[in-house]
Amino acid sequence: MKSLRRILLGSLVLGLSASLPAKAEELRIGFLAPMTGIFAQIGKDMVNGFELYLTEHGNKLGGADVKFIVEDEQGKSDTAVTKAKKLVLQDKAQMFIGGLLASTGYALAPVSNSEKTLYISSVPAADDLTQRQLSKYPYFFRTTWTSSQPTHAIGQWACDQGYKRVVSIAADYAFGYEQQGGFQKAFEDCGGKVIQKIWPPLGTKDFGPYIPTIKADADAIFSLMVGPMSLQFPKQLRASGNKKPIIGGGTSYDEFVLPFMGDEVVGDVSSLMYSAAITTPKNEAFVKAYRAKSRSCQASRSTPCVDR
Repeated sequence: MKSLRRILLGSLVLGLSASLPAKAEELRIGFLAPMTGIFAQIGKDMVNGFELYLTEHGNKLGGADVKFIVEDEQGKSDTAVTKAKKLVLQDKAQMFIGGLLASTGYALAPVSNSEKTLYISSVPAADDLTQRQLSKYPYFFRTTWTSSQPTHAIGQWACDQGYKRVVSIAADYAFGYEQQGGFQKAFEDCGGKVIQKIWPPLGTKDFGPYIPTIKADADAIFSLMVGPMSLQFPKQLRASGNKKPIIGGGTSYDEFVLPFMGDEVVGDVSSLMYSAAITTPKNEAFVKAYRAKSRSCQASRSTPCVDR
């Protein structure tokens, strides 16, 4: 029954507009992304990607014209909840999509229940929404990964390299816990041991208080950073003289931050489910189209996409 419910919800995304009567109003989609704050660049990428899809499909889904309504959730769960309710109650959105952080996903799922409105989690990877809390949210639908999936793979990889003792340092919020948990489960299942866990707050810029506490007898360091933390942690770790290998959660070396990194990250290894460098025909076509749309956003504020 759970599988059937997921299939039906998936069909609803494309079929909702088909159920509207002739000459009905357009399909209104609310989209939540952090357009300001430390995650603003990711939010703009989210919006540009969705708008690219709409452009390629003539701004229609299921034959209905789409009204795409973007709200800035600022990377804050409480703001996301307020904006989601605004989208449903004031803008009459028939579904809402988005959010960025796993903690935001956990906050938005109950809104889908209270407002009886489809919520599609396009980015928030919160594990339990499709695991232990699966039955609680009948209006929730996931299109992508869960937090712990990529780090299971790199936990096994760490064992394969011969690492036995690892220190974990991860951002102190839901995604950090879940990525670290995936790594630890796989790493300890194959004989390794996480000997220390360090939890700097989300948004930490100065890792000075944390780096000296890292146990010296570790073989490697597992790191899960997000946003500007991804730039600062490896730079400050290497500046401190610590040369331990870094095993990274995917967002520690996300492609939006890689161009701003220096030699301090050469040799670090991370795991994620996607890279723009994947050489399949479909991905190469997507990357080309996305880059072209991004350039058009830069060139003209009259375009419907978000300026970058």
